[in-house]
Amino acid sequence: MTRVAELLREQIALILLHKSHDPRLKDLTVTGVEMSPDLKQARVFYLLREGVDPAEVKAALKKALGFIKQELAREHLLRMMPEFFFLPDTGLDRAAQLELLFQEAKGKSEPQDR
Repeated sequence: MTRVAELLREQIALILLHKSHDPRLKDLTVTGVEMSPDLKQARVFYLLREGVDPAEVKAALKKALGFIKQELAREHLLRMMPEFFFLPDTGLDRAAQLELLFQEAKGKSEPQDR
């Protein structure tokens, strides 16, 4: 399952970067794909550059979904095409928030010089 997810991540990233003509899709990075156990659903996670309107990118992804599936089918990667869900990757934001909390906790736990 992880091999399929990684293969899909690579192929979708290449399609968006090299084959899509929508400039709104050039500002995103595909960070990962999670497959359901039956391989019928794929959650595709992406990051956006600073200053990019998330609503515009979401609309562009929705519009490009048929094209993405067509290109993937042309590559004969899977017997059955999964249903795709494109989701913003919040992992890095969450990691930054946790790091900030750890730094704050560390600062509070260190003894104060008097």
